[in-house]
Amino acid sequence: MAVFICQGCGAEHSSWEGKCPKCGTSETIRLAPATDRMIDRVVKGKYKIVRKLGQGGMGAVYLAEQLGIGHRVALKFLKAEFSTDAEIARRFLNEAKSYALVAHPNAVAFHDFGQDEEGNLFIAMEYCEGVDLKKVITEQRLTLIEAIEIVLQVAEVLANAHEKGVIHRDLKPENIMIRRGIRGVHAKVLDFGIARLMDAGTRLTVAGAIAGTPRYMSPEQVEGREVDLRADVYSLGIVLFEALTGTQPFDGSTIAEILRKQATEPMPHLKERAPELDYPELDAVIQKACAKKREQRWPDMLTFANALSQAIPTQAHLGLSPLQRTGVSSVVARATPAPGEPTQGGINPAGLSGVAVPGTPTGVGGTERTMLRAEEPSAATGIGATELDHARSGQAAGAPRSRGGVVVLAVVAVAVIAGGAWIALGHSTSGATGQGGTGGTTVVTPPPKLPEATGGAGGPAPTLVDTEAAMKALHDQAAAEAFGRAATEFGSGNLDEAELRLKAVADDTPSTKDAREMLEKIAQIRTRLAEANRLRAAGQCEQALPVYKAVLAINGKVKDAAEGVRFCQASAINPTIE
Repeated sequence: MAVFICQGCGAEHSSWEGKCPKCGTSETIRLAPATDRMIDRVVKGKYKIVRKLGQGGMGAVYLAEQLGIGHRVALKFLKAEFSTDAEIARRFLNEAKSYALVAHPNAVAFHDFGQDEEGNLFIAMEYCEGVDLKKVITEQRLTLIEAIEIVLQVAEVLANAHEKGVIHRDLKPENIMIRRGIRGVHAKVLDFGIARLMDAGTRLTVAGAIAGTPRYMSPEQVEGREVDLRADVYSLGIVLFEALTGTQPFDGSTIAEILRKQATEPMPHLKERAPELDYPELDAVIQKACAKKREQRWPDMLTFANALSQAIPTQAHLGLSPLQRTGVSSVVARATPAPGEPTQGGINPAGLSGVAVPGTPTGVGGTERTMLRAEEPSAATGIGATELDHARSGQAAGAPRSRGGVVVLAVVAVAVIAGGAWIALGHSTSGATGQGGTGGTTVVTPPPKLPEATGGAGGPAPTLVDTEAAMKALHDQAAAEAFGRAATEFGSGNLDEAELRLKAVADDTPSTKDAREMLEKIAQIRTRLAEANRLRAAGQCEQALPVYKAVLAINGKVKDAAEGVRFCQASAINPTIE
């Protein structure tokens, strides 16, 4: 809407009747929003411009509709004043080639490149709806799983780009569009405006010049040196840190200060900015991605993504507070006899505790499936649906209980049952004479007494412990111990050892169902792995790759499958780098 300013008294009016009602001056200044001459234009006879989406230093982006079918696209125009600059025109062409090369579901799709009737260069690309990651981080904290899922999707795009010889060089949250759907968050990588084609014929950056965004630039970019794909690894590590903590690792009041920090200061640790993010394995992955010397970083996006997938905390671990996470191992250690340690039932010969310690990651190989669903039990920790239901029901009546507390209660319960059986079988509660020794007396501490049942008047004396029930409890506990150790071996990728222990689980225990399900997973893994190896040996890596990834989706620690993915990925990569 126009605004009128009287030249005589300076009063503002929403309308003008010929003279100022305050001072009578007839001269006025009319202020009105500038009309964009691009709106409603038809470009190349097929794209009708609807509205402006954004403005940058080199050009502007408009929303347009393709005539006839109504398909919406984003048109990026180079500013008219740059149209006569040969180097900038080549750079704009380079950007179009980058979009065309990086064809991926998580990358903005390329549609067209050309000049309009007035000679303005344009790129037609996919119109992406959603919110950029910077806005998402600013307005709300992402969950840990969401942040990692987004970064893994971006890593997959960049791995694909690197295979095609394209380095992004300007990765930042503003260049990542986020959309939430039924299947979770979906990321799109935008703006390959300063992308570098790894081809000597397309090097357009002047030696020593800086290209990128200071807060996300690798040290070699800051110093104006040549970059390779590890510069994108560094930038993505910075993006992950910001998505998790809500803060930028290197910030400052001036560009020079930020650049200095990027080049010289060490990467902060996650828990320094967010104490609740006390996940050493995850932090180690980020630290390596953001190493100042590029030879110390992850060598490529695939390696980075695989390491990140393996470092995702288990659901059980995510449910603990930082204090519980650091204390749960010591709690289990105190509650569980060590190998060879005396127990109330004898000697623990193998150190089998029956307790699955949280923290063993159930990594998912590749980057296609990385989100751990809360409703799925963790294979590595051996937590079945029944155990989770018991834990939830125990929390309903009072304050939430850590898994460490559940472990202690379970161990105490078993100790009480075992102690009752020990009494029922007629062992002395005061001491025992050592057999086969030198005649000395070994003092044995009696197990805790169980409360005696109160019998009715004149009734028979109550039995202290039902021997059959106690023995059944010990039988079930032995099965739980075998399954717990098998789950640990399975989570570490030791399938043979896991299978051996699973077969030791008796058929009439609460652990039987979980053991059978895990045996079925092992069988599936072996069948698919054999098929993938057969395809690979026949030179059909393209068909073998998804089968290897299916194996890693079941168990991300299977080394043969991970090696198969690396081999098949490498066979498709052009190894030519700068």
